[in-house]
Amino acid sequence: MEFPEHPFWDFALRVYRCDGVGQACLNIQSRHGIDVNIMLFCLWLGETGRGVLDDGEMKAVMSASEDWHEQVVKGLRAVRQGMKDSFHHVDESLRTALRADIQATEIDSEHLEQLILCNAISREAGGQKAGAGALEMDQRAKAAAKNFDTYLDARAIAFETATANDYADILLQAFPGLASENALKFSKILL
Repeated sequence: MEFPEHPFWDFALRVYRCDGVGQACLNIQSRHGIDVNIMLFCLWLGETGRGVLDDGEMKAVMSASEDWHEQVVKGLRAVRQGMKDSFHHVDESLRTALRADIQATEIDSEHLEQLILCNAISREAGGQKAGAGALEMDQRAKAAAKNFDTYLDARAIAFETATANDYADILLQAFPGLASENALKFSKILL
């Protein structure tokens, strides 16, 4: 499937492919049911200088993608995962090939969800990229963390230490050069 180019997709791929991030995202998703695309969107808004979402904007973001995420993304994921350890009477190579096709469609559905999120809130990127300087990076990381805090508040989710550590790992990859001691300092996740 051909999608229009978008910097959020590029950011999400870059961060998700960093060492340990994919597993950390899956850990957070499985423990708390968060929408990883919304988490990455929160980080991207901060990283690109698009600022902090207020509660109303966060509700608009969540509402825009909720049905798509619940019915399409999670539906495809459930089918793919259900095929992994079931249907042993079906030829394994055929089942594996079909699971790969479903996974590709699932990834396309997440790509489309990311476009839905971007259409929900229109903000221009602000100034220099996050790598410009430590102070600028800290400000953008703070905005990203605040956005994710707003999402967690809207979902009434609190993180335990293991999940907070997974999130810190993701934040450090999203903001290369961010001091590790600052990774959770900007968030109220452990407060």
